Amino acid sequence: MKNETQSALVARDAAIILLLIWAFMQALLMIWAPADTQTTYLLLLFLMDIAVLCGFMDRVNTGTALAATITCGWVAYKLYSFYAVGETVYLSDYFVTVLPLLGSGAAALFSRSMRHVNAENKLLRRQVDEQVLVDDVTELYNLRAMYRDAQMMTGYCVRNHLPISLMIIQMRYESELRGMLSHSRYIQLRKRLAELVMDSVRVEDKVYCIDEHGTMAILLTSNEANSAYVRSRIIEAVTKEDAFDGILERGTHMDLRFACKEYDEHFGKDMMAFKKAVESELAYDV
Repeated sequence: MKNETQSALVARDAAIILLLIWAFMQALLMIWAPADTQTTYLLLLFLMDIAVLCGFMDRVNTGTALAATITCGWVAYKLYSFYAVGETVYLSDYFVTVLPLLGSGAAALFSRSMRHVNAENKLLRRQVDEQVLVDDVTELYNLRAMYRDAQMMTGYCVRNHLPISLMIIQMRYESELRGMLSHSRYIQLRKRLAELVMDSVRVEDKVYCIDEHGTMAILLTSNEANSAYVRSRIIEAVTKEDAFDGILERGTHMDLRFACKEYDEHFGKDMMAFKKAVESELAYDV
């Protein structure tokens, strides 16, 4: 992969150099062109530019075919003019012979090398995204981190006969709040809610943001009955008058839905099933 990337970068740089040479030769062509042929050369340069543009637009076959047609047509025309009419062949005429294929070839090489580089960049971006464990808005650990930690914590609690519960917190009117607030205010709302939840739990409990809608999950080292205390502390925190000052208008309240379930050994290591079981309880929090 590394060698392929280096080869693609070398090919890209070579294509850029060839394109610079091609552009320089175009300038020389117009400088050296006799006055009576400049209009013809301008038309040819226009067609060459179309061929090069096709190469940049990943229409390599079209660009190459157009460049080859220009070259063959030009060579046939100059041979006919030289042998049949006796016209003089200028140095600039030789430039026109190589310019179309040089330009379209350089554009095709650039397009091909960039396609490889872009494909690898997408692969690397996807690999990085798969390794990210932090939500970029709330700076809490995300769903992937929750699954990882849940497996470790449930295993530890089962071995030591300790209770562990999963609580999920969801904004009841999230879509309405998203539509009512500006994007920046909505981001502030999610951050503030995360801070209030974090301040309401114990140090040993872990809080996660598990989706882009601000839904949070808490791994509690307590049974389902004792999780009611956590719920009451969170509700108390978010219902204070100044809890969302500067974010929500006065009179607009934050309403949350809660669901909590204690881990049972029949879930085994299937943390997704455990989470789904908790989420199913959200429907009953009306």
